[in-house]
Amino acid sequence: MPRLLRRICLAILIPIAGVLALLTGCQSKLIYFPRPYGPDHVARWDAEPGTTLVNYKTTDGQHQAYLLSSSAKPERLWIVCGGNGTLALEWSDWLRENGPPQDAWLLVDIPGYGACQGSPRPASIRRTLKAALPAGLESLKWSLPADHAKLRFFGHSLGSAVSLMAADEFDLRRGVLLTPFTSSMDMTEAMLGVDLGFIVWHRFDNRARLTDLAKHDGAAIFILHGDNDESIPVTMSRDLAKEFPGLVRYTEIPGGRHNDLQDIAADKIRAAMDAARE
Repeated sequence: MPRLLRRICLAILIPIAGVLALLTGCQSKLIYFPRPYGPDHVARWDAEPGTTLVNYKTTDGQHQAYLLSSSAKPERLWIVCGGNGTLALEWSDWLRENGPPQDAWLLVDIPGYGACQGSPRPASIRRTLKAALPAGLESLKWSLPADHAKLRFFGHSLGSAVSLMAADEFDLRRGVLLTPFTSSMDMTEAMLGVDLGFIVWHRFDNRARLTDLAKHDGAAIFILHGDNDESIPVTMSRDLAKEFPGLVRYTEIPGGRHNDLQDIAADKIRAAMDAARE
């Protein structure tokens, strides 16, 4: 009987262990979808008015960010981080049409995306942010700490976690987040129906970042989330709003999905930006 029990246990545990090992080893392919720009995408963007290429280096290699400003003397600089399937320049037209025209925007790709070398993971992303923002400030002839009060952040999906990482790194206290998750660990249950957060090594913890922000005077985070989001449950933003009532200003978009808020709720996003820039 003990031998039979052992065989039954092994028959159950070996497939489970195999699945866990597969998920552990393939996490990056489930989280990130890097791709380069087309052959003339960056050149065409750089030929438009109010654009500046921002080249910089990290230990992961050569990187490039994109500074967009309609004003010669912008009032604010926003660090902009897109989702895991998005390139930074794909936000450029929308920001030009809908963002506060008196502000500038530093569009940042994470490693492996666009023209940035390296592989995406939390440590390399933080290195990118630590180098990208100073490079963008230098392009504007701004500096820290003198121009710190002018800085804001804007993120979508995974980019919300990346922009909160920037907020942590540079003590940024006001920004706009679209469709954020609570943490990448919580997302395992949302995606798979089972809490496997303990095997996640690409750890992004927005709840922890908001906990830190809530300790600071003047901090305000404006979150927008669609109630029909098919990728990140709207309950995650609702939870953040409930847990941080003094910090988070929450707007729920009826019918909004994961990638269409900028199309169906541009006015609400702009209102959040206007409030965040105060």
